[in-house]
Amino acid sequence: MAILHLPQFKHEPVWQYLSRLNDYGVQYVHFMYEILELCIVVFKGITYKTRAIVEFRYYGGMCYLNVNDMWDLFESLAWYQWQCNSACKSFVCSSPLPYVLHA
Repeated sequence: MAILHLPQFKHEPVWQYLSRLNDYGVQYVHFMYEILELCIVVFKGITYKTRAIVEFRYYGGMCYLNVNDMWDLFESLAWYQWQCNSACKSFVCSSPLPYVLHA
């Protein structure tokens, strides 16, 4: 069983959380974690909001997923949030409007 405890910060997206978990794994290469142990660490470490999103995607049936499907679920959620975050940043208006409306 994994002895790693890595909580997700309150406003941290899942992709940043999984990136921190990956960075931790790279630092401690001599520890070999199984996918099951990583899934347990992630599921225990995610916030209630993220847990609700994960459980909603499978309608509370996560206990029926195998380990690889659960890890794929975490990665797909991280990828989706990263894409949404990138899209939001690309639509920021950097210049003021060319005209001003007067009342």
